[in-house]
Amino acid sequence: MEFKNVEEARIKYHNKVRRIWLIGLPIGTVIALVVLILYVMREGMRASTFIIPITIFLFTAAVVGIVVLFATRKEAEAWHSAYKSYFVEKNMAQIFTNLRYDHKAGMSKDFLRSSGMVSTGDRYHSEDLAMANYKGVNFVQADAHIETEHRDSDGNTTYVTIFRGRFMVFEFPKKFNFKLELIGRRFGSAARVPGKNSENGRKMEKMSTESVDFNKTFKIYSEDGFETFYILDPAFMEKIMKISGVYEDKVLLGFIDNTLFIGVNNGKDSFEPPKSSKPLDEKVEAEKVSKEIRIITDFVDQLNLDKKLFVK
Repeated sequence: MEFKNVEEARIKYHNKVRRIWLIGLPIGTVIALVVLILYVMREGMRASTFIIPITIFLFTAAVVGIVVLFATRKEAEAWHSAYKSYFVEKNMAQIFTNLRYDHKAGMSKDFLRSSGMVSTGDRYHSEDLAMANYKGVNFVQADAHIETEHRDSDGNTTYVTIFRGRFMVFEFPKKFNFKLELIGRRFGSAARVPGKNSENGRKMEKMSTESVDFNKTFKIYSEDGFETFYILDPAFMEKIMKISGVYEDKVLLGFIDNTLFIGVNNGKDSFEPPKSSKPLDEKVEAEKVSKEIRIITDFVDQLNLDKKLFVK
């Protein structure tokens, strides 16, 4: 895959979208004008005269939009695949080893639900699944968008986003014999506050540390107070606070078995191509993707996960 192939895919997709709109909108305009003329000839000018043609025009535009969505699916997929192959997978391969990346696959809903830490809502979508190794640390990461259903008194249904960001799971050589959860103060309602017992039946208790700032930043739940303070020593808490601040404390961390589970609810979809209407700037896109990849590497680097901190 070369940069010119990505541009060719973008141009092909954009040109097809443009052609459909150039055909569809004039048709909608003509229909709306004909209806307007016929209506005026029959009913005369009234305050509501323009409501009908405007409605027809808007309806036509909506229909054209739907046609664009379905008629360009093949070109859109080719454009997205080319972009993610050249910019995302290529850049990841320069940083990570044993990389497996699939932009259409995601982290399974069942996996997240089984963690016991996150609500998977009523509508769930995940993509950009990457499995790799960074500085000896195996990890899995993916974007996710989680929504819950709400109905008003009239029975109207709306969907509210409770999580839009990414989940990452980092593997440790040490197996933890307890579960520890840190819920950032601005992580949002996607966090499942532990009940009386965790998934393995042990009691989860809300805890606090000697750091007032840390206690303000995170809600802390654990099965084992002694082990909790072994992990949350002052130096490690400082590192967690620092990287949490980068993401406005919209962070969730969970120590489960031999993994560190992390959620970053930053309200963004990662690794998305820009609008197809403008030529790509190769340098700008490469820098954008590199910045998004650093969300992964920052957690390893800032928390020193590659230093085997938790091995006694």
